[in-house]
Amino acid sequence: MSQEIAPSAHSDRLDWFRKGTLYQIFPDRFAHAEEDASISYALVPWESAPTRENFFGGNLAGISSKLPYLRRIGIANLYLNPIFSSPSNHRYDTQSYFQIDPLLGDERSLAKLVLSANDSQVGILLDGVFNHVGDQFHSFTRALNGVMEDRELFSFVSDSSEYQTCGGADFLPKLNHGNPQVLEMISQVMSYWDQFGISGWRLDVPWKVSPEFWRQLRLSTKDLVSSQLWLAEAWQQWGFASEFESVTNYFARTRLLDFVVRHDADAEDLAVDIELWCRLRSDPSLITNFVGSHDTSRLINECRGSHRDALIVLILNQFLPGVPALYYGDEIALEGGNDPDCRRTFPGKFTTQQDHFLATLEPILALRRKHRCLSHGNFSIVESINRTIIIKREYEDCVFTIVVNSGDRTQLVSTNLSGNFQSIVGEQLSGNSVPSHSLLIEGGMKCSCPRL
Repeated sequence: MSQEIAPSAHSDRLDWFRKGTLYQIFPDRFAHAEEDASISYALVPWESAPTRENFFGGNLAGISSKLPYLRRIGIANLYLNPIFSSPSNHRYDTQSYFQIDPLLGDERSLAKLVLSANDSQVGILLDGVFNHVGDQFHSFTRALNGVMEDRELFSFVSDSSEYQTCGGADFLPKLNHGNPQVLEMISQVMSYWDQFGISGWRLDVPWKVSPEFWRQLRLSTKDLVSSQLWLAEAWQQWGFASEFESVTNYFARTRLLDFVVRHDADAEDLAVDIELWCRLRSDPSLITNFVGSHDTSRLINECRGSHRDALIVLILNQFLPGVPALYYGDEIALEGGNDPDCRRTFPGKFTTQQDHFLATLEPILALRRKHRCLSHGNFSIVESINRTIIIKREYEDCVFTIVVNSGDRTQLVSTNLSGNFQSIVGEQLSGNSVPSHSLLIEGGMKCSCPRL
């Protein structure tokens, strides 16, 4: 019997976020355009292996140049890892909140990117690293030199030189969020960049900051357009995130890999976990489901090189309750181990194998932008048996049914599968027998489902 896991969502001011895939970009590695002779960094060749120290020169102009590609494959919003000035290639050690890192461009570069993206109906989310700064942050260097007013912006131990960090990293001094000046500074930062037309913020390690700070920050920035969406980084716990519209659901990556690749979870386990995620949030349609990121080894590596399994994970993620996230390059099965290898450069030209992978995935990415059923529709588990799961998304007269068998043998199911199922991965159905390692989709094509 079909079990509804998540109800249909109501249309509201966040429909722009629900409507398609969120695409994460590590700016130094995605694309480069417009040479700037004033850059003093020593750049390595684009095809070099990434390290924690080297720079490739990816920039905002490069991202702008890729907008036609991103729009074509159905991307609705971009989440950029930090873009503010910093001495590192990851830029989580902020040197100035009010300056674009010169290697990435300048304010004109950001303004052009946002304008071009908005013209393509693509929103931009910036990474707000407001728990800590870098050890070259001006106020911190002054604090180390004994300026009392600046010391109070950080968490020093009494009169000593010891201070609280993020993760024990000395180059990441933690801000003192109990100081009203810190609240004022972060409010000014968000107000300043809101003027550029950004759509929202992904907020770094927000569980390390008191909920009261986030409540006060929300009040002080409530009139900003970009404060309509706060996406909280969230790994093991979500309880802290009541002030955030969305959370980064990394459980999706773990459980989908367990189900599809590792076989540490069967279909019942996957169904139960999806239900638990949905219970944790008042609006499951806004949960952001990540299957790759800059902090983890590449999806194709986790799939042990199997393009088939990687496609099943990516496609199944498109149909879960919430917003699917795609880490740049996963759509072409870009390889990479753990950090820093997961931050390889995006190729300027795809291989035949990469083209084939994208050709399979691209039509699925486009579905969400075409069908409100996938952004607002309810989510039901029709059947879960062994390693086969049948799920359904419904909105008014639009219905999608997805059948996935991640197991090594054909599975007979009780559900009537007499519809016009299209085999996306694996073989076609034979009656109610679902072939091994397969994903099939039926429905949605002739509906009058309202478009976004």
